Amino acid sequence: MKYGDTMKGKKKDDFSYCFKKALGLKLVNPNDNLVEVYKRKSESALNMLESSKDKKEDEWILETSYYAKYFIIYSLFMKCGIKSEIHDCTIFALNSIFVDSGIIDKEIYDDLSNSRELRVGSLYYDKDFGKERITRSASTAPNFCLKIGSVIDELSKEDIAKIRKKFDEVKNKEEIK
Repeated sequence: MKYGDTMKGKKKDDFSYCFKKALGLKLVNPNDNLVEVYKRKSESALNMLESSKDKKEDEWILETSYYAKYFIIYSLFMKCGIKSEIHDCTIFALNSIFVDSGIIDKEIYDDLSNSRELRVGSLYYDKDFGKERITRSASTAPNFCLKIGSVIDELSKEDIAKIRKKFDEVKNKEEIK
């Protein structure tokens, strides 16, 4: 199932549940300590990715490359004071807040969404995506993390205020659905 398709009875492109669930999207205070924690988690996942590649462990290559990307995105979220414990909601917010605001390139969203699709397909459905597709997806992880790390470092207080305002706009739009 591709990200954005019907999920657990939800209509395609209806992410209003992300703002209703206890673990869904919430505004919290920005937290520089958690920014650093999630940067370290991303770096750790990148280190494990290299080990997985050395051992030719395809499932772990998918897991570690996805989590390297996911954790650096979550670091970005913590910088802006956005909390989400539901991966689909995090990816939705990445697109509807950060991409739509021009802060993150669409390719970053596409890359994370594709990595999630590969990870879920492999982990839960035992799909074999082939060595080439797995390698291609994993090969983007280091540059992905560098790009997002740079965005985090360059965000101003004004940028964060705009992002939080965009969060409210997206929340209000989704709640109308």
